Amino acid sequence: MLEKKITLGLLSLVLSGTALGHGLMSEPASRNWLCGAITKPDQAPAGSACAQAFANDSNGGYQFMSVLTHDIGRKGGRSNNVCGFDSETWQGGATPWDNPIDWPTQPVSAGPLTITWDISWGPHFDDTEVFSYWITKPDFQYQVGRALTWDDFEEEPFCDLPYNDANPNGNPNVTPDKGAALFHTQCNIPARSGRHVIYGEWGRNQWTYERFHGCIDVSYGGGNPNPVVADISATPSNSTFAGAGTISLSAAGSSGSNLSYQWSIDAANPSLYSFSSTTSATTTLTLAAPAAQSNVTVRLQVTSGSTTSNDSFTFTHVPVAGASWEDLGALTATSRTLAVGDRVSVRLVRDDGTDVYLPASPLVISSATTSATAWPYALAQAVNNAADDVQVGALNSSGDVVPQQSATGNRVYAETPSVYANAFLQVESTNSSSSVSSSSAPASSSSSAATGSQCNWYGTLYPLCTTTQSGWGWEQNRSCIAASTCSSQPAPYGIVGGGTSSTPASSSPSSSVASSVASSVASSAASSSTGNTGGNCEYVITNEWSDGFTGAIRISNDGSSAINGWNVSWNYTDGSRVTSSWNANVSGSNPYTATNISWNGAIQPGQTVEFGFQGTKGGSGNAATPTVTGSVCN
Repeated sequence: MLEKKITLGLLSLVLSGTALGHGLMSEPASRNWLCGAITKPDQAPAGSACAQAFANDSNGGYQFMSVLTHDIGRKGGRSNNVCGFDSETWQGGATPWDNPIDWPTQPVSAGPLTITWDISWGPHFDDTEVFSYWITKPDFQYQVGRALTWDDFEEEPFCDLPYNDANPNGNPNVTPDKGAALFHTQCNIPARSGRHVIYGEWGRNQWTYERFHGCIDVSYGGGNPNPVVADISATPSNSTFAGAGTISLSAAGSSGSNLSYQWSIDAANPSLYSFSSTTSATTTLTLAAPAAQSNVTVRLQVTSGSTTSNDSFTFTHVPVAGASWEDLGALTATSRTLAVGDRVSVRLVRDDGTDVYLPASPLVISSATTSATAWPYALAQAVNNAADDVQVGALNSSGDVVPQQSATGNRVYAETPSVYANAFLQVESTNSSSSVSSSSAPASSSSSAATGSQCNWYGTLYPLCTTTQSGWGWEQNRSCIAASTCSSQPAPYGIVGGGTSSTPASSSPSSSVASSVASSVASSAASSSTGNTGGNCEYVITNEWSDGFTGAIRISNDGSSAINGWNVSWNYTDGSRVTSSWNANVSGSNPYTATNISWNGAIQPGQTVEFGFQGTKGGSGNAATPTVTGSVCN
């Protein structure tokens, strides 16, 4: 069955158990918007700030929308790198936007400020939970060559804005613009003088705890008396453009004095497009004939001094003869050999922000498919066998998508009219250390010795990671929490299983999970339910769209003794069916039965476990909510 994944971007292949993400701060321009979204690594003038940022990580510059983690962010603790927050995309290392160079600043003044997030690369509105912002302390002095640290910042956010998509107008300071894939957040920034840095997070809810991170460099009192406003005019300005040709673009309608210009393009296949100039007020975009339909966004940034403004023009590019397929991008743009045991799959983000994963079970790399040409071919075949509306390969003259034995020759196509906004490649690597590096919890917290196998994360059980050093990870096909992150929770939460003991924060937790404890818990979890009837079983819908849904079943132990192993059942009366699941062994075809897996069979009193699934609706109305039964349910 298809399992919930954390994924890698199609723009480049990175071996990791983690994900690339979908958004960043665009107004005022964050570091990764200035150098990434607008100025790509291949466009950065020699000696410029962007060239300096990308000097040691040119490929990373194309991952500008992918600075993310799966944890609760700054509120849960500190990171070694501030702006990237030890992003999973960089395996916990520094991003190009952590470089301590002389970053361009954006003029601000104390009082109201609108900060906009562009989430075009993955429009997750439904599970967005919070936007949070921190600012450097009043006496902060920016020093080129010295990396930012959390000691430079206030401990508490100056702006913390919750959001619930069930009531999108509930917080007047958060405005979703779903048509443009934007969030506008309104904050009051505190008084400062001189140069400062704002650190921001966009956070999704408990189903993923996905966080996107970034920094905006600001200057107080440095405002431009002439407002700077970017404006694009396009000739022709059609929303759809067929075949080869040219589009004349002008920024003459922009306002401001002594303006400089930067043009860039976001497209599934950038090789089809070229500008006559990327730095002039007027430019001509030349389009080659596409083999498939794709969405193209032209971006303009105008700058006057330290003030910038952005505008964009989006159109759909189609073949002259019409299109049966939409091009979602290259499966991978770089040649890379994988290892035996690595697992690969494709994650697709629908227009409504929900995720679909192909194939149902990730392709496991064998000795015959490790080469840079073999695994893409094998993955393309697996995806094509699993779906009709998504195919991987090369589009031939007959309109068929044919898998290629090529390192970079396979692309992801969706049948038109497509319901997908983006696609990402996931690689779960087996080549990582088997130990957990520990770090002390904050001095004000207590921590638990890492001698257990599970994390009681504010009442819900998750497995402990064995290779992820901090935050949330993805190992053994499931979400996990690093021991150091789990230990930082206040009592009674923390590491459980195997006789966990509470210790002062100054004590060092064990550097690895004891194998004997893990084996013991796995053994007890694999057994049948002990007959404890103190459980409460709840079926919930976590997301739904026109013909499908995702849901979860939560099992809470309301009794006084542990539940060791569980199984539950449910039945749809409207014809709905489950197509994939995660964090449980699900079998049957209505009724369905689910049993625990190794790490979540033991439920202590007061704790909750949950597993999830994706399915198709049997009717045209709301997704059904059947009754959950089982010996563990009250």
